[in-house]
Amino acid sequence: MLIFVIGGIKSGKTKFALRQAEESSNDRLYYIATASPIDEEMIKRIEEHRRERGDRWITIEEPIDLVRAFREIPQGASVVIDCLTTWITNLLVEGYDVSKFIDNFLSVLSEIKDKFKIVIISNEVGLGIIPVEPLSRKFIDIVGNLHQRIVQIADEFYFILCGCGIKIK
Repeated sequence: MLIFVIGGIKSGKTKFALRQAEESSNDRLYYIATASPIDEEMIKRIEEHRRERGDRWITIEEPIDLVRAFREIPQGASVVIDCLTTWITNLLVEGYDVSKFIDNFLSVLSEIKDKFKIVIISNEVGLGIIPVEPLSRKFIDIVGNLHQRIVQIADEFYFILCGCGIKIK
């Protein structure tokens, strides 16, 4: 099963996604973290999030190759990927072929979504203004298109607003 969870920054997406994954009777809970500990503030955030998840969750830190991260997870597990916008940022900043990574990820996701309970988190990027900077516009275009492609293969889709999940699909 594939569940897509989207919303604004600090809207409660992660808490909602963790609850969705924990609802399964499965005790194999995996969290794929795309954030990199790039500075002191981010290191503190990452540690705080680890504490909030608790010991039930196995964390895989993978800022670039989400497909490789799935190779470490046994079939039948519940998996939360947090988050796609950070992943795309990492790919852009590091100069990777973003479309290649996206196509590969979506292809594998379509193949494995029936073998796992997968909850994917992302930040909504289409509700703000059009940025002045070319890189920011490119980012929004890439992420917006990625979101549309994920919704097409998702079994369920939720928009999170102020901690409340609104089921769209």
